[in-house]
Amino acid sequence: MPKIVKINKDRLNNYLGAVSASGLSLYLTTRSSSLYRYILESFVQIMFAWMPTLIGIMIRYFFYKLIFQKDSARPVIENSVEFLYARNIKFGKNSYVDSGCRLHASIAEIEIGDNSRIMRNAYVCSYVSNARSSEGIYIGNKSWVGINSVLSSGQGGLFIGNNVIISSNVTIVTGNHDYRDVAATTAEQEYIGNPIHIHDDVWVGANAVILGGVTVGKHAVIAAGSVVNKDVPAYSLVGGVPAKIIKKFKNNENSTM
Repeated sequence: MPKIVKINKDRLNNYLGAVSASGLSLYLTTRSSSLYRYILESFVQIMFAWMPTLIGIMIRYFFYKLIFQKDSARPVIENSVEFLYARNIKFGKNSYVDSGCRLHASIAEIEIGDNSRIMRNAYVCSYVSNARSSEGIYIGNKSWVGINSVLSSGQGGLFIGNNVIISSNVTIVTGNHDYRDVAATTAEQEYIGNPIHIHDDVWVGANAVILGGVTVGKHAVIAAGSVVNKDVPAYSLVGGVPAKIIKKFKNNENSTM
């Protein structure tokens, strides 16, 4: 059974309600680990995030090192990219973030591997109420996150392997609310985070949705528009709502999920 984590209702209601001192304090905790880090990360981005062309890329290449995790490599970042809780974001060598993206970390980290690409307007978020360390978003080497895609985890963890292609408008979310509790408001329902594992060489088609608790095996293909709520075997093609096996591919190795 997945571990169920109960949201602190008073804090969440305060954050969703009228502005107050405690509400502003909670707002700050969603953006950074401290007031100092909030000021530093905001200042660097206010100064340099807007700059277009190669000049802006070169300036960000040097100055954004100040806000990312200490052992992060220097990514190539286009203009108009937003980073929240940047001290818990780590990039591999030769990684790239396209214009309009938003990467929102928390105590649950975001890690992008070597030579991976986050394309225009993608949203990569590991912030949820009561996020847990080591249950963020981890993307391997030479992987691709397509235009307008949404990757979300903060509980459970989203683990994406090497050479994975995530096409445009894909949604991958580890979490869910206990919608069966009709006595509670939506904001007060318990939050359940289940891990998602996407193994090497997977291709996720456009507009697909992958839900929490799913493992996608090596070299699997998820057809466009599919909703995946169960494990996908390695070397298989799945499609539909909900997704079902359409075809299995021959392979020359003994692969497992």
